Amino acid sequence: MFKYRECKVADCDNWIDLNREFMASEIQDNDLWNGADTVNNEQFIETFKSGLNTPERVRFLLFEEDSIPVGFTNLMIIYSVWTHGLACIVDDLYLRECVRGKGYGRQAMAYIEEYAKSIGCKRIQFQSEITNPGAESFYRAIGYNPANMKFYVKYFD
Repeated sequence: MFKYRECKVADCDNWIDLNREFMASEIQDNDLWNGADTVNNEQFIETFKSGLNTPERVRFLLFEEDSIPVGFTNLMIIYSVWTHGLACIVDDLYLRECVRGKGYGRQAMAYIEEYAKSIGCKRIQFQSEITNPGAESFYRAIGYNPANMKFYVKYFD
């Protein structure tokens, strides 16, 4: 059975493993992602703990199949003047290859929508790399439409 839940402190190792798998499959332009995939486990642990301690800004959800972790989503919560309230940004969404094709992607997005609404969000948004046409097809198939915007990034040392 496929389900989701909020991450707990005990989920740290699973969360790190899933994030590393996702980064290994997703990162194609290291200049854009600033070497996020090369940080050590201590930095990932610090990031995980910081996220758990700031639920007003970040939420981590774990997806499970028969109680075995098979994916995750990292959600950012912002206040948006465009929605006159909270908005949810899907920062990352990943399901392991072994569970794809089972309808879990659709279920994961439905869970994310349900979760965002439950915490008072009025909008959900995310970006997807143009190098991932499968993601575009999937998101369009479940009712999302791309907005013609550019994503600008500047990292600080």
